[in-house]
Amino acid sequence: MRSKKIYGVAYLKIETIIALTKVSRASVERAIRKLDQVGIIKRVTTSRKTGLQGANIYYFLPLNDGVEVTGLDKPKTPEKSKVEAPKQETNTGVFNTPKRPKETKKNNANGTHLGKDNSVVPSYIPKDFAKLIQQGFSCGRVIKQFWSKVVMFKHVTGWTRNENVLPIAADAWEYTKHEYKRDKKEWELDRFLKCFYGTMKRIEEKRVEEYAAIWT
Repeated sequence: MRSKKIYGVAYLKIETIIALTKVSRASVERAIRKLDQVGIIKRVTTSRKTGLQGANIYYFLPLNDGVEVTGLDKPKTPEKSKVEAPKQETNTGVFNTPKRPKETKKNNANGTHLGKDNSVVPSYIPKDFAKLIQQGFSCGRVIKQFWSKVVMFKHVTGWTRNENVLPIAADAWEYTKHEYKRDKKEWELDRFLKCFYGTMKRIEEKRVEEYAAIWT
């Protein structure tokens, strides 16, 4: 029997089966239909490049008798992903995003070592600025990211270290809150940071234009 080099699969024309079995065409076709109906084989038709029908492919299906045909590729059932989606940063009051999960103990010798407390605000960040951001985000790591945008703004716009940039930061924060509420959609943290930083730059550009108008 011709095959595709896989046990339980045959690639045959009707004429070939007639020649091998020495029975009529009607008997061969009736037998194939019967085997297909009772689930012993599965017939797959093929076509040639010219568009005409080619030889059939016959799959001999495994029976429920404890014996299984080997060599056939079985479809694999995709497993459900066990990777959890990343948690959103915590916040309170202003923004409606998920709460920070409770911290769990790490397994160590004493069983008393706790994970890093992300709610702690670094001491170098001004308290007034931290209070502003805590209206929406209580996580110290997030507040640190907002402060890094303030430091970047001062560096880009040429503010000196001793100049007080907090009024501009406060105005930018109020505008960011307003835009979030107006949008009525959930924002990722990155969008908050971009809006906050971009607003500080626009405020500075307007301030420079006003000073330039006074002296011209």
